[in-house]
Amino acid sequence: MNVCLLTSLASNNPLVEQCITQCKRLGGSVQVLVDELPVSTDDVTLYISFLGDVIIPESLISKHMYNTHPGPPWYRGWGSRLRTVLDKQTVHASTLHKVELRVDTGDIYQIIEFSVTESDTIDNIHSRAELASLALVTWLIDHYALKGKPTHKVAEWSGKFMYKKEYQKLRHEYINNNVTPQPATSEY
Repeated sequence: MNVCLLTSLASNNPLVEQCITQCKRLGGSVQVLVDELPVSTDDVTLYISFLGDVIIPESLISKHMYNTHPGPPWYRGWGSRLRTVLDKQTVHASTLHKVELRVDTGDIYQIIEFSVTESDTIDNIHSRAELASLALVTWLIDHYALKGKPTHKVAEWSGKFMYKKEYQKLRHEYINNNVTPQPATSEY
């Protein structure tokens, strides 16, 4: 089966390279599109939005199209890692779901949760969510190789959707209130 990866990571990013390796297990070609969409889609190619920021329009949504959301199903949209910190959550997750017209609304087929502590930062939570997203791609490829298209939903979406502008404002406030500028050091 051919696979098309849609991502916002550079094509030489180690996560993308590992993702490509997993996708090649289906025996077809693997195309990587960085911050762009395919010209057209079909119903025989597997499309995976792997840590991608591009919204897929209705005209391109196909029956084999999935997204790895680097957040739990209770934090739809942008800023899941920041909301995890602000809400003092002890668990974060990455979510694999079917792509639908409305963002983060498709059937959820797999979730990988991990613990979060007070000392975790939004950056290390995101790094762990990226690794969990790679594991979700591996799960999806395994599923297609052994059973075909996933059909068993494991959860439902919940919580308020956060748009990019809301996230940017909240992140700016968080950084202004929580990050202390450090003086530059010289090693001359």
